[in-house]
Amino acid sequence: MINVLSNAIFPILLMAAIGALLGRIVIVDVRSIGRLALFVFSPALIFAYLYDAEIPTVDVVNILTFQAVWLPALYIFCFVLCFVAKLREQHRSSMLLTTMFMNAANYGLPVALFAFGSAGLERALIFAVPQHLMSGTLAVYIAASGSVGAKQALIAVTKMPTFYAVIAALVLNILNLGLPSAISTPVDLLAGAAIPTMVIVLGIQLTNVSLKDDLLAAGVASIVRLIVSPVLALGATLLLGIDGVTQQVLIVLAGMPTAVYTTILATEFQTRPKQVTSAVASSTLLSIITVTTLVWLAQNYF
Repeated sequence: MINVLSNAIFPILLMAAIGALLGRIVIVDVRSIGRLALFVFSPALIFAYLYDAEIPTVDVVNILTFQAVWLPALYIFCFVLCFVAKLREQHRSSMLLTTMFMNAANYGLPVALFAFGSAGLERALIFAVPQHLMSGTLAVYIAASGSVGAKQALIAVTKMPTFYAVIAALVLNILNLGLPSAISTPVDLLAGAAIPTMVIVLGIQLTNVSLKDDLLAAGVASIVRLIVSPVLALGATLLLGIDGVTQQVLIVLAGMPTAVYTTILATEFQTRPKQVTSAVASSTLLSIITVTTLVWLAQNYF
Protein backbone atom coordinates (compact mmCIF):
# COMPACT_ATOMS: atom_id res chain seq x y z
CA MET A 1 0.00 0.00 0.00
CA ILE A 2 2.83 2.41 0.88
CA ASN A 3 4.53 1.62 -2.43
CA VAL A 4 1.34 2.44 -4.32
CA LEU A 5 0.98 5.73 -2.47
CA SER A 6 4.61 6.75 -3.04
CA ASN A 7 4.95 5.55 -6.64
CA ALA A 8 1.52 6.24 -8.13
CA ILE A 9 -0.26 8.85 -6.01
CA PHE A 10 2.49 11.00 -4.46
CA PRO A 11 3.92 12.24 -7.81
CA ILE A 12 0.44 13.48 -8.73
CA LEU A 13 -0.08 15.12 -5.34
CA LEU A 14 3.29 16.84 -5.62
CA MET A 15 2.52 18.30 -9.07
CA ALA A 16 -0.97 19.32 -7.92
CA ALA A 17 0.56 21.00 -4.86
CA ILE A 18 2.87 22.97 -7.16
CA GLY A 19 -0.22 24.10 -9.06
CA ALA A 20 -2.04 25.03 -5.85
CA LEU A 21 0.97 27.02 -4.63
CA LEU A 22 1.27 28.72 -8.00
CA GLY A 23 -2.41 29.64 -7.89
CA ARG A 24 -1.93 31.23 -4.46
CA ILE A 25 1.18 33.33 -5.10
CA VAL A 26 0.93 34.21 -8.80
CA ILE A 27 -1.93 35.53 -10.91
CA VAL A 28 -2.43 32.69 -13.37
CA ASP A 29 -4.75 32.64 -16.36
CA VAL A 30 -5.82 29.07 -15.68
CA ARG A 31 -8.39 29.10 -18.47
CA SER A 32 -5.72 29.79 -21.09
CA ILE A 33 -3.41 27.13 -19.66
CA GLY A 34 -6.32 24.71 -19.52
CA ARG A 35 -7.17 25.40 -23.14
CA LEU A 36 -3.56 24.86 -24.13
CA ALA A 37 -3.69 21.46 -22.43
CA LEU A 38 -7.10 20.71 -23.95
CA PHE A 39 -6.48 21.77 -27.54
CA VAL A 40 -2.73 21.14 -27.98
CA PHE A 41 -1.09 18.89 -25.36
CA SER A 42 -3.96 16.40 -24.88
CA PRO A 43 -4.47 15.66 -28.60
CA ALA A 44 -0.69 15.26 -28.95
CA LEU A 45 -0.65 12.85 -26.00
CA ILE A 46 -3.51 10.80 -27.40
CA PHE A 47 -1.97 10.69 -30.87
CA ALA A 48 1.56 9.92 -29.65
CA TYR A 49 0.49 6.94 -27.56
CA LEU A 50 -2.22 5.50 -29.81
CA TYR A 51 -0.76 5.70 -33.30
CA ASP A 52 1.90 3.06 -32.62
CA ALA A 53 0.38 1.44 -29.51
CA GLU A 54 0.26 -2.35 -29.51
CA ILE A 55 -3.22 -2.63 -28.03
CA PRO A 56 -5.12 -5.71 -29.20
CA THR A 57 -8.32 -4.81 -31.03
CA VAL A 58 -10.22 -6.92 -28.53
CA ASP A 59 -9.07 -4.60 -25.71
CA VAL A 60 -10.28 -1.52 -27.57
CA VAL A 61 -13.64 -3.19 -28.14
CA ASN A 62 -13.74 -4.32 -24.50
CA ILE A 63 -13.10 -0.79 -23.19
CA LEU A 64 -15.82 0.74 -25.37
CA THR A 65 -18.26 -2.09 -24.58
CA PHE A 66 -17.48 -1.67 -20.88
CA GLN A 67 -18.47 2.00 -21.04
CA ALA A 68 -21.68 1.08 -22.85
CA VAL A 69 -22.58 -1.19 -19.91
CA TRP A 70 -21.08 0.59 -16.90
CA LEU A 71 -22.20 4.17 -17.64
CA PRO A 72 -25.91 3.33 -18.06
CA ALA A 73 -25.73 1.25 -14.86
CA LEU A 74 -24.19 4.21 -13.01
CA TYR A 75 -26.78 6.60 -14.46
CA ILE A 76 -29.66 4.32 -13.41
CA PHE A 77 -28.22 4.04 -9.89
CA CYS A 78 -27.87 7.84 -9.61
CA PHE A 79 -31.31 8.50 -11.10
CA VAL A 80 -32.96 6.06 -8.68
CA LEU A 81 -31.04 7.67 -5.80
CA CYS A 82 -32.34 11.10 -6.85
CA PHE A 83 -35.88 9.72 -7.20
CA VAL A 84 -35.84 8.07 -3.76
CA ALA A 85 -34.45 11.26 -2.21
CA LYS A 86 -37.18 13.24 -4.04
CA LEU A 87 -34.69 15.76 -5.34
CA ARG A 88 -35.95 18.65 -7.43
CA GLU A 89 -34.67 19.19 -10.96
CA GLN A 90 -31.77 21.50 -10.04
CA HIS A 91 -30.68 19.24 -7.17
CA ARG A 92 -30.97 16.21 -9.48
CA SER A 93 -28.83 17.87 -12.13
CA SER A 94 -26.09 18.75 -9.64
CA MET A 95 -26.11 15.21 -8.23
CA LEU A 96 -25.82 13.69 -11.71
CA LEU A 97 -22.99 16.07 -12.57
CA THR A 98 -20.96 15.16 -9.50
CA THR A 99 -21.47 11.40 -9.78
CA MET A 100 -21.42 10.72 -13.54
CA PHE A 101 -18.35 12.71 -14.57
CA MET A 102 -14.97 11.77 -13.17
CA ASN A 103 -11.52 13.31 -13.51
CA ALA A 104 -10.34 10.74 -16.05
CA ALA A 105 -7.74 13.05 -17.62
CA ASN A 106 -5.97 15.32 -15.12
CA TYR A 107 -6.01 12.65 -12.42
CA GLY A 108 -6.78 9.36 -14.14
CA LEU A 109 -4.10 9.42 -16.85
CA PRO A 110 -1.15 9.99 -14.50
CA VAL A 111 -2.47 7.36 -12.05
CA ALA A 112 -2.73 4.86 -14.92
CA LEU A 113 0.79 5.72 -16.07
CA PHE A 114 2.47 5.56 -12.65
CA ALA A 115 0.52 2.50 -11.48
CA PHE A 116 0.36 0.36 -14.64
CA GLY A 117 3.02 1.77 -16.98
CA SER A 118 2.65 2.59 -20.66
CA ALA A 119 0.16 -0.27 -21.20
CA GLY A 120 -2.05 1.28 -18.52
CA LEU A 121 -1.78 4.75 -20.03
CA GLU A 122 -2.68 3.48 -23.50
CA ARG A 123 -5.86 1.90 -22.18
CA ALA A 124 -6.63 4.92 -20.02
CA LEU A 125 -6.44 7.14 -23.10
CA ILE A 126 -9.04 5.02 -24.88
CA PHE A 127 -11.22 5.19 -21.76
CA ALA A 128 -10.74 8.95 -21.37
CA VAL A 129 -11.72 9.97 -24.90
CA PRO A 130 -15.45 9.06 -24.65
CA GLN A 131 -15.45 10.60 -21.17
CA HIS A 132 -13.97 13.79 -22.59
CA LEU A 133 -16.53 13.91 -25.38
CA MET A 134 -19.38 13.41 -22.92
CA SER A 135 -18.03 16.25 -20.76
CA GLY A 136 -18.62 18.59 -23.68
CA THR A 137 -22.01 17.15 -24.58
CA LEU A 138 -23.95 15.13 -21.99
CA ALA A 139 -22.49 17.09 -19.06
CA VAL A 140 -23.56 20.36 -20.67
CA TYR A 141 -27.01 18.90 -21.30
CA ILE A 142 -27.39 17.82 -17.66
CA ALA A 143 -26.07 21.13 -16.30
CA ALA A 144 -28.47 23.07 -18.49
CA SER A 145 -31.31 20.72 -17.50
CA GLY A 146 -32.06 19.87 -21.09
CA SER A 147 -31.71 23.32 -22.64
CA VAL A 148 -28.96 22.17 -25.00
CA GLY A 149 -30.26 20.10 -27.89
CA ALA A 150 -28.76 17.16 -29.75
CA LYS A 151 -27.57 19.35 -32.63
CA GLN A 152 -25.51 21.60 -30.35
CA ALA A 153 -24.10 18.56 -28.58
CA LEU A 154 -23.00 17.04 -31.89
CA ILE A 155 -21.35 20.30 -32.93
CA ALA A 156 -19.49 20.40 -29.60
CA VAL A 157 -18.09 16.93 -30.27
CA THR A 158 -16.81 17.85 -33.73
CA LYS A 159 -15.03 20.91 -32.33
CA MET A 160 -12.86 18.82 -30.01
CA PRO A 161 -9.37 18.15 -31.46
CA THR A 162 -9.08 15.03 -29.32
CA PHE A 163 -11.84 13.52 -31.46
CA TYR A 164 -9.70 13.88 -34.60
CA ALA A 165 -6.51 12.85 -32.79
CA VAL A 166 -8.10 9.51 -31.92
CA ILE A 167 -9.35 8.92 -35.47
CA ALA A 168 -6.00 9.83 -37.05
CA ALA A 169 -4.02 7.73 -34.56
CA LEU A 170 -6.24 4.66 -34.98
CA VAL A 171 -6.15 4.91 -38.78
CA LEU A 172 -2.33 5.03 -38.78
CA ASN A 173 -2.23 2.21 -36.24
CA ILE A 174 -4.55 -0.04 -38.22
CA LEU A 175 -2.70 0.64 -41.49
CA ASN A 176 0.64 0.18 -39.70
CA LEU A 177 1.96 3.48 -41.03
CA GLY A 178 4.85 5.27 -39.34
CA LEU A 179 5.62 8.97 -39.12
CA PRO A 180 8.79 10.80 -40.15
CA SER A 181 10.84 12.12 -37.25
CA ALA A 182 10.12 15.69 -38.40
CA ILE A 183 6.53 15.09 -37.29
CA SER A 184 6.88 12.50 -34.53
CA THR A 185 9.51 14.45 -32.57
CA PRO A 186 7.47 17.64 -32.01
CA VAL A 187 4.36 15.54 -31.33
CA ASP A 188 6.27 13.61 -28.66
CA LEU A 189 7.57 16.83 -27.10
CA LEU A 190 4.07 18.30 -26.93
CA ALA A 191 2.71 15.03 -25.55
CA GLY A 192 5.30 15.09 -22.77
CA ALA A 193 3.89 18.40 -21.54
CA ALA A 194 0.31 17.11 -21.28
CA ILE A 195 0.22 15.26 -17.95
CA PRO A 196 2.30 17.75 -15.91
CA THR A 197 0.22 20.63 -17.30
CA MET A 198 -3.09 18.90 -16.59
CA VAL A 199 -2.13 18.06 -13.00
CA ILE A 200 -0.81 21.57 -12.31
CA VAL A 201 -4.07 23.00 -13.71
CA LEU A 202 -5.96 20.62 -11.41
CA GLY A 203 -4.01 21.98 -8.44
CA ILE A 204 -4.75 25.59 -9.42
CA GLN A 205 -8.45 24.82 -9.88
CA LEU A 206 -8.73 23.11 -6.52
CA THR A 207 -7.63 26.29 -4.76
CA ASN A 208 -10.95 27.80 -5.87
CA VAL A 209 -13.25 25.09 -4.54
CA SER A 210 -14.69 24.78 -1.06
CA LEU A 211 -15.59 22.05 1.42
CA LYS A 212 -17.91 24.30 3.39
CA ASP A 213 -21.14 24.07 1.41
CA ASP A 214 -23.74 21.27 1.13
CA LEU A 215 -21.59 18.74 2.94
CA LEU A 216 -24.29 16.04 3.09
CA ALA A 217 -24.97 16.13 -0.66
CA ALA A 218 -21.26 16.34 -1.40
CA GLY A 219 -20.59 13.38 0.88
CA VAL A 220 -23.23 11.25 -0.84
CA ALA A 221 -21.86 12.21 -4.26
CA SER A 222 -18.33 11.32 -3.13
CA ILE A 223 -19.44 7.88 -1.92
CA VAL A 224 -21.13 7.18 -5.26
CA ARG A 225 -18.17 8.48 -7.26
CA LEU A 226 -15.38 6.82 -5.25
CA ILE A 227 -16.97 3.57 -4.06
CA VAL A 228 -20.22 2.70 -5.87
CA SER A 229 -18.82 3.52 -9.32
CA PRO A 230 -15.78 1.18 -9.14
CA VAL A 231 -17.96 -1.57 -7.65
CA LEU A 232 -20.27 -1.26 -10.67
CA ALA A 233 -17.17 -1.24 -12.88
CA LEU A 234 -15.98 -4.49 -11.30
CA GLY A 235 -19.37 -6.04 -11.99
CA ALA A 236 -19.27 -4.85 -15.61
CA THR A 237 -15.78 -6.28 -16.21
CA LEU A 238 -16.80 -9.64 -14.72
CA LEU A 239 -19.97 -9.66 -16.82
CA LEU A 240 -18.02 -8.92 -20.00
CA GLY A 241 -15.11 -11.24 -19.19
CA ILE A 242 -12.53 -8.43 -19.13
CA ASP A 243 -9.34 -9.22 -17.21
CA GLY A 244 -5.65 -8.32 -16.96
CA VAL A 245 -4.35 -4.76 -17.13
CA THR A 246 -7.48 -3.64 -18.98
CA GLN A 247 -9.68 -4.67 -16.06
CA GLN A 248 -7.29 -3.06 -13.57
CA VAL A 249 -7.27 0.26 -15.39
CA LEU A 250 -11.05 0.36 -15.89
CA ILE A 251 -11.82 -0.29 -12.22
CA VAL A 252 -9.32 2.31 -11.00
CA LEU A 253 -10.47 4.96 -13.50
CA ALA A 254 -14.09 4.33 -12.54
CA GLY A 255 -13.15 5.44 -9.01
CA MET A 256 -11.67 8.81 -9.95
CA PRO A 257 -12.99 11.89 -8.10
CA THR A 258 -15.50 14.31 -9.60
CA ALA A 259 -14.21 16.26 -12.59
CA VAL A 260 -13.22 19.85 -11.80
CA TYR A 261 -14.85 20.83 -15.10
CA THR A 262 -18.25 20.28 -13.50
CA THR A 263 -17.74 23.38 -11.34
CA ILE A 264 -17.42 25.46 -14.51
CA LEU A 265 -20.67 24.05 -15.89
CA ALA A 266 -22.49 24.38 -12.58
CA THR A 267 -21.47 28.03 -12.33
CA GLU A 268 -22.36 28.76 -15.95
CA PHE A 269 -25.87 27.29 -15.63
CA GLN A 270 -26.36 28.01 -11.90
CA THR A 271 -26.87 24.34 -11.10
CA ARG A 272 -26.12 24.57 -7.38
CA PRO A 273 -22.46 25.53 -7.92
CA LYS A 274 -21.60 25.50 -4.21
CA GLN A 275 -22.74 21.89 -3.87
CA VAL A 276 -20.82 20.87 -6.97
CA THR A 277 -17.59 22.57 -5.92
CA SER A 278 -17.89 21.03 -2.46
CA ALA A 279 -18.29 17.59 -4.05
CA VAL A 280 -15.20 18.17 -6.20
CA ALA A 281 -13.15 19.17 -3.18
CA SER A 282 -14.34 16.35 -0.90
CA SER A 283 -14.07 13.60 -3.52
CA THR A 284 -10.58 14.74 -4.53
CA LEU A 285 -9.41 14.82 -0.90
CA LEU A 286 -10.92 11.41 -0.09
CA SER A 287 -9.54 9.92 -3.31
CA ILE A 288 -6.05 9.96 -1.81
CA ILE A 289 -7.25 7.05 0.32
CA THR A 290 -9.74 5.40 -2.04
CA VAL A 291 -7.66 5.54 -5.23
CA THR A 292 -4.59 4.27 -3.40
CA THR A 293 -6.71 1.36 -2.11
CA LEU A 294 -8.16 0.69 -5.57
CA VAL A 295 -4.72 0.59 -7.19
CA TRP A 296 -3.44 -1.77 -4.50
CA LEU A 297 -6.45 -4.06 -4.88
CA ALA A 298 -6.15 -3.99 -8.67
CA GLN A 299 -2.44 -4.81 -8.62
CA ASN A 300 -2.83 -7.66 -6.12
CA TYR A 301 -6.22 -9.24 -6.78
CA PHE A 302 -7.33 -8.52 -10.37
